[in-house]
Amino acid sequence: MSLRQEWPAARRSAAAWSPASAGPAVAHTPAAGLTDHGGGGSGEPVAGLLRPGNAGSNTVADHIATAQLALVQLPKKYRRGRQTLIRTDSGGGTHEFVAWLAQRGRWLSYSVGMTITDAIHQAVLKIPPAAWTVAVEPEGGIRDGAWVAELDGDVLKGWPKGM
Repeated sequence: MSLRQEWPAARRSAAAWSPASAGPAVAHTPAAGLTDHGGGGSGEPVAGLLRPGNAGSNTVADHIATAQLALVQLPKKYRRGRQTLIRTDSGGGTHEFVAWLAQRGRWLSYSVGMTITDAIHQAVLKIPPAAWTVAVEPEGGIRDGAWVAELDGDVLKGWPKGM
């Protein structure tokens, strides 16, 4: 999502609205941290960064800063430990961000999206049918049509141990 904010400008000719002379405008690419209160509750925003419009989706420093801001908003007993799950899309699926999440002493659970490379795709195709199990929702119910399996070995080279 991109948020664009413009300041009022004087009326201009069509030529004046070329990209080089469009006047003052600021575009932001926000990063947000939200809590999830489970199936019976709702989520709420707890952290946000208004990043420059040209910020990359996988900027490690921004993911770490957003996670830190979000964790500080939680009660102290939830700031560390496996009961706290940090979840991100593929923008957060970087070696550096996952290493930060997995750092000793932090003990956070995490679920990150990642780009499916050809090597990962080929490894998934080799998983035997018996190794797949149904996906379970956080509340314990079965997630209809979703299955999970573990990948290990060379396909995870460079990722934190235990991933």
